[in-house]
Amino acid sequence: MLVRAAMFTRSVAIACILSASAGILGVSACGGTDDAGSNRANPDGGSDAAIGTDAAATGDGGTDASTRPAPPPLELIPNNGGPIIKSPELVTVTWKGDDIAANLVAFDTWLPTSSLFTTMMAEWGVGAGLYGGAYSIDAVAPANMDDSAIQAVITDAINQGKVPAANGSRIYMIYPPKGTVVTTFGTGCTDFQAYHGSFQYAGEGGTALAVYSVTPRCADTFGMTPTDFTTWGASHEVMEASSDPDSQNPTWVILNQTPSTPQPGENADLCAGHPSKVEGHMVTLNYSNAAAKAGARPCVPAPAGPMFGIYSDLADVTVPPGTSVEIPIYAYADGPLPAFSVSAYASTTALTVTLGAKTAKAGDTLTLKIAASSAFTAAPGENIVSLYANSAGYGVTREIIAKRK
Repeated sequence: MLVRAAMFTRSVAIACILSASAGILGVSACGGTDDAGSNRANPDGGSDAAIGTDAAATGDGGTDASTRPAPPPLELIPNNGGPIIKSPELVTVTWKGDDIAANLVAFDTWLPTSSLFTTMMAEWGVGAGLYGGAYSIDAVAPANMDDSAIQAVITDAINQGKVPAANGSRIYMIYPPKGTVVTTFGTGCTDFQAYHGSFQYAGEGGTALAVYSVTPRCADTFGMTPTDFTTWGASHEVMEASSDPDSQNPTWVILNQTPSTPQPGENADLCAGHPSKVEGHMVTLNYSNAAAKAGARPCVPAPAGPMFGIYSDLADVTVPPGTSVEIPIYAYADGPLPAFSVSAYASTTALTVTLGAKTAKAGDTLTLKIAASSAFTAAPGENIVSLYANSAGYGVTREIIAKRK
């Protein structure tokens, strides 16, 4: 039984990051507006200075280096003492008639042995894995599936000898097909994009942890192919399931929101919204504690270049319902870098954020307005204001916690 949601949320945040990096949505979808207060979409689908080059930074355009606050440390994901999967074995489960099943098998075969996976996962104690085979269910998939139905599919497949038995290291990659709605955390493809979980499988040889990933088939793929969008979500879950596999015994995950860890979640969660094509496969970037601790680009693999972004010197800001506040936001880069695109968005529609520019360069000071409606509750996860910067297609996000009082 799941006691902790470990899902790739299909959220405003994901849409906004994709919007900022690929021009897929207008800024209005991000709970904010551009500097002129309009809701126009980025017309050219580009990044960096090509976005909104007419928008200058607000305020004085810069502050004296001696008085300017330093960027705060990036958050670090703690080890809570649970297990990891040192060598994950992926097992693909699809349904009859799935038109991208062969592509998903190819992806699951490639990922655990790829240099990308072994490089990204090494600091989490996870090494190269292997592929454990594919199983196509010879039946039409049901119209709806919740987590109990997912677990029943895995249990039945093991009992029938269709897939190898659970052993704590196998990850069953469940791919419900087009037309099946997964309802574990609301509605799949609306409330979440993918998730992973685990349960204790009781077989003839004893009890073992059955680890699984579930990636629904989404109609809205933000301009990606169905295969690319699905493997992007699946890669996210494999990285997390390998480094935090047991739903009841957490390992590498931020469980509690604090000023130093404003964004709870697992490693791939902290890089959600950053798809990357590697060796023909669409995958997520993954968070690196080592890079974050060094003040380097934290979502890896990262292109060469200086660390950059926008930030506040406030870990949290009080915005009582029905009011608004304005705070300074600072742009920085720790090496030479052209002007980069900037945006802000909130994790809830109860907050509206307006950033006074669409591009910035190191040394600029911007103004961020945060307005809270009467519906603002400040519940963890619904109280985050994200500050996003994008240079040459690489994005960096920092967060501020919004409080009611």
